[in-house]
Amino acid sequence: MSMKMTRSHFQALATMTADIIVSINATKDQVIKITDEVIAVCEEANPKFDADRFETWIQDILINNS
Repeated sequence: MSMKMTRSHFQALATMTADIIVSINATKDQVIKITDEVIAVCEEANPKFDADRFETWIQDILINNS
């Protein structure tokens, strides 16, 4: 039985993704690669997943940490 991922799960994943990006001091190419990989998993988990909202959440965190 698989668990349905909710908005709060996706927000937690976005926060975790941003934290990883910051902690490794990722380059722009690495940011894109990491984000794209996480988005691919999220899209498989929920066909209604909003990749744009997810990326915006990450970018807001990265901006606030810069």
